[in-house]
Amino acid sequence: IKMFCPLHGPVWRTNLGYYLDKHDKWSRYIPEENGVMIVYASMYGNTESAASLLSTKLVEKGMTNVYMYDVSNTDISYLISETFRLSHIVFASVTYNLGIYPKMHNYLMDMKALNIQNRTAAIIENGSWACTAGSLIRNFLNDELKGSTVLDDTVTLNSSMTSVQELSMD
Repeated sequence: IKMFCPLHGPVWRTNLGYYLDKHDKWSRYIPEENGVMIVYASMYGNTESAASLLSTKLVEKGMTNVYMYDVSNTDISYLISETFRLSHIVFASVTYNLGIYPKMHNYLMDMKALNIQNRTAAIIENGSWACTAGSLIRNFLNDELKGSTVLDDTVTLNSSMTSVQELSMD
């Protein structure tokens, strides 16, 4: 192989092994790295605080490859590239009108459109009443992310985190 000429993007003539390895992993939906992406949707900062606490706990337990992204302020191209790169995703979302927060829903729909597979996922849901985001995200992931595992335990917050809910982060 002297050149790597993808259908979109630049033509690569050097360091081909690196690019072919990436393309091979992407085409088979294999994560590039073992790591955790925490993507959150927060309306008043409480879900963001929970995501931040989880990030801290993961690092304290020895995970060094942890990244947090606010789905409302991060371009979808960055979210998708990180989704392809990392092996684990935590979805932390508020419930919005009995559904998934719109920006989180859009991210999930982009994952579906790109046929994301083979990831391990966890869920943090937040809502003051009729908290449904977690079950909706779980159903979506189980139906749309082939070969993926959604962890059984969901952390449920009622507006802001309590000391009991903080323990459930472990």
